[in-house]
Amino acid sequence: MKIKKYVADSMPEALKLVKKDLGPKAVVLNTRTVDRSSLLGKKGQVEVTAAVDDKTKPRAKGSRKPVRAKKPVKPATAKAPSKPAQQKSKPRPAPQATAAAPPPVAAESVDFSRLTAQIEALKSAIRAPAPSMGHDFLPGDLGPIAKQLEDDGLASSISQDLVKHLLAEPGEEGFGNTSALKKKGAARLAERIPKPIPTRINEKVRSVVALVGPSGAGKTTAAAKIAAGFTSDGGKVSLVSTDTDRVGGLEQIRAYAGILDLAVDVAYTVDKMHDVIQQRRDVDLVLVDTGGVSPVDAEQMQILNDLLREAGPNEVHLVLAATTGLQQMRDALQGFGPVGVDRLLFTRLDETARFGAACTMAVESDVPMSYITNSRMVPGDLHHARPALLSTALFHRSLNGLLK
Repeated sequence: MKIKKYVADSMPEALKLVKKDLGPKAVVLNTRTVDRSSLLGKKGQVEVTAAVDDKTKPRAKGSRKPVRAKKPVKPATAKAPSKPAQQKSKPRPAPQATAAAPPPVAAESVDFSRLTAQIEALKSAIRAPAPSMGHDFLPGDLGPIAKQLEDDGLASSISQDLVKHLLAEPGEEGFGNTSALKKKGAARLAERIPKPIPTRINEKVRSVVALVGPSGAGKTTAAAKIAAGFTSDGGKVSLVSTDTDRVGGLEQIRAYAGILDLAVDVAYTVDKMHDVIQQRRDVDLVLVDTGGVSPVDAEQMQILNDLLREAGPNEVHLVLAATTGLQQMRDALQGFGPVGVDRLLFTRLDETARFGAACTMAVESDVPMSYITNSRMVPGDLHHARPALLSTALFHRSLNGLLK
């Protein structure tokens, strides 16, 4: 096995040197940034350690069988004239010589298999770098970017995918342009987020949309924002509230309804929900604003499930505040999943600069987004969710300039 080190100004240049010197079958064993002037290079350069199996070439050129065949023949022809009487006793050594040849070949095959296994193990380690590898090992500006993704709550599996993508394709400017690297990373992340599906209404068929989620997520404000958007376009909308426990809950939605000149119904039982849904057949859209429910409270979840079964929504949006931690978001999706969640709606994006948890949920859940909100103002600040918007906000820690 041939192992060599190469130093270059960028990772692409180093990989070119490896391929040119060792060939396309070379395996990269390690990469690091040269952090000080030395015999290996100057500060900021990339050092790549690569290897190639140089024992495979002789095996490819020819067979060993002609060599084995000649060894037993030579002793027989040389000794035949001088000791003819002993020729009858000499045939046995020839097969023994032929039989004795395989062990070295078998041992070599075992060594080659072991070497192949070691190379495959190294390849696997490179394909999935461990989080403990550290950001200091990443070249140029990629290290700080990877640290930011980790600090902002993006799941490690997703951040590793982005880092590996940027390592392989850093762009023409290499690892020295932070803005270019972030742009490529945001585009890669956006590709992994499902295509959004906002609420749609059909003039011939009434739509029923339910908003569910934990307490404090911003469901009531989001419902009012959606209602405002459709009424401004000439749609007929009604609001239904099931929130009778939260102090000020009904007053809040009634205040919003007053601003929008909409009717508000209260449905705190299954029978009442049945009556409301039957009565509001003259509207285009019924928005059901449910009360805050703990995703780990089985009794509350059962009550919510019964109400929604009676309402018969054709869309169920899980409302999550962008300020919520990743594990809490995961728990919410798991808890509310059984009621038929088919959209994600992120609120309060104006209250944080870290969008890792929201981006992780958008990727992991495989549930399309519908809307995002960035204020409590009604009407206004309701935006169609766009993967590129959310992923760019993650890398730049800001929504500024993205909501035009």
